[in-house]
Amino acid sequence: MTLPFSTALTVVLSIALAFLWVSSAQFMTLPMFIKQNPVILFAVLLFLYLALGVTYSTAAPVNAFSTLSKYRELLLLAILPPFFQSEFIRHWAWNAFIIASIVTLLGSYAIYFGMIDYMQPEDPSIKNRITHSLLIAFFAFFCMHKSLQEGKYGKLYIALLVLCIHNLFFLVSGRTGQLIFLLLMLLFYIQRFSAKKAVLLITATFALLFLFITCSDRANRINEGFSQTQNYLHSETGETNTSMGQRLTFWKHSLALIAEKPWLGHGTGSYPVEYSRVAAKADIASNNPHNEYLMITVQIGILGLLLFLAFLFSQYQCSLKLLNEYQWFAQGVLVALAINSFFNSTILDFTEGHWFSAIIALCFSTLPFKTKPCSA
Repeated sequence: MTLPFSTALTVVLSIALAFLWVSSAQFMTLPMFIKQNPVILFAVLLFLYLALGVTYSTAAPVNAFSTLSKYRELLLLAILPPFFQSEFIRHWAWNAFIIASIVTLLGSYAIYFGMIDYMQPEDPSIKNRITHSLLIAFFAFFCMHKSLQEGKYGKLYIALLVLCIHNLFFLVSGRTGQLIFLLLMLLFYIQRFSAKKAVLLITATFALLFLFITCSDRANRINEGFSQTQNYLHSETGETNTSMGQRLTFWKHSLALIAEKPWLGHGTGSYPVEYSRVAAKADIASNNPHNEYLMITVQIGILGLLLFLAFLFSQYQCSLKLLNEYQWFAQGVLVALAINSFFNSTILDFTEGHWFSAIIALCFSTLPFKTKPCSA
C-alpha cells in the first residue's frame, strides 16, 4: 500500500519483510515454491545472471553493484509467496491494493482542483505521470472485472472505472498508461465475453478511440507521439529534442551496443558508460534506454533477454492454471508488464519494479497448493 506514496517507507517494509522471511525460516520453503512455480524460478535466475554480470561489467564496481541492487525486486517474488498462502492475508492484500489505488486516483483529482499544493499541476499525480498512468490503467482493468462480479459494490466499481478513464485520458497525459489501458480493455473483452460480443466491443472501442484522437484537444500528446516518431524517422540526423525522439535515439544506440557484444553483453551496470562512449557526439545523455528488453540485453546479452522472456512466458503458462479472477488479473499484469517494459525500464524503476513483483506474487499465490505444477 505504501508503493504509490513513499519510497523510504517501502524500503523499510521490504527490509522488514526480508528479515521476517529469514528469521521465520520461510526460506526453507523456497525450493518447493520454485518447483511449483516457474515464475519464481526465472525471476531468481534472472537476478543471479545479473549478479554474474557484475563480474565482467565495464562499469566501476560500485556502479555495477548499485545497478544490481535496483533489480532486487525480482527477489520479492521468492520472498512474498509464503506470506500470501492464507486466504485472509490475500483478501487484505487485495483490499490494500484497492485502497492505495483509490487514494492515488482521488489524490490526482485533489491536486487538479487545487486542494493539494503540488509541484505537477499540468500532470496532477502523486508520482510521475508514467507511473501514475500505469497504476490507474491496471486499476481500471481491475474495476472492469469487479463491476461484473460484485453485486453489492458493482455500481461503485463502475463509478471508479469512469473516474479512471477520465483521469487517464483527460487529466494525466501518460501515453504508456493509455496504451496499456486500451490493451487491457481488449483483454477484458476476450476474457469475459463470447467471441461475437468481444468483436463488437473491440470495434466500438476503436471507433471511440478514433473520435477521441481526431476530435479532442486532450489527445494532443497522442498525436504528438505519432508526429515526433514520424519526424525522427524522416530526419537524416534524428530529431532528439522531443520525448519520442529521445527514446528512439536511446534505442538506436542500445542496438549498436548489443551488436558489439550480443551474447553476454557489457555487464551489469554498464549501460551509462557504454552509452556515453557510442553516443559521444549525441546531444543527449542517458542512464537507461527506457526499454527493459534493451536494458537487459545491453547488460547481460541475448542470454539474459531470453531469461526475461522466459519469465514473461512462464506467467502466461502458469496463469492458465489459476482460478478465474486470479487468472484474469495475472494475465492483465503480464500485458501491463510486457507493454510498459517496451517504453520504460520497468524492473529497474523503483515503484514499478516493486509494484509488479508484489502484484505478480499475489496473483500466483494460489498456485502451489490449489493446482498442479505448471509447465514452463
